[in-house]
Amino acid sequence: MIACRQVAKALANHRYYELPWYRRIPMFIHIRLCVMCGKYHQQIVDVQRGVHDYLEHEDAGDIETHVHLSDEAKARIAEAMEQK
Repeated sequence: MIACRQVAKALANHRYYELPWYRRIPMFIHIRLCVMCGKYHQQIVDVQRGVHDYLEHEDAGDIETHVHLSDEAKARIAEAMEQK
């Protein structure tokens, strides 16, 4: 069985898909069986999907670059930060 450290390193370095099939299969099984590695894998997939979506919207010009908060919103945020 592959160790969690090896799985995490391969996922973090984006080398999971570069591995030969006989190394990917045990890693895939490990990700499915290990709760922590499964969560980590899902987090990486979510981040990659978010970055991909952001880049698509950036290329299309859909991203608002000049977003401004109202003074009321700034005050609410400052108050919430002081309470914690």
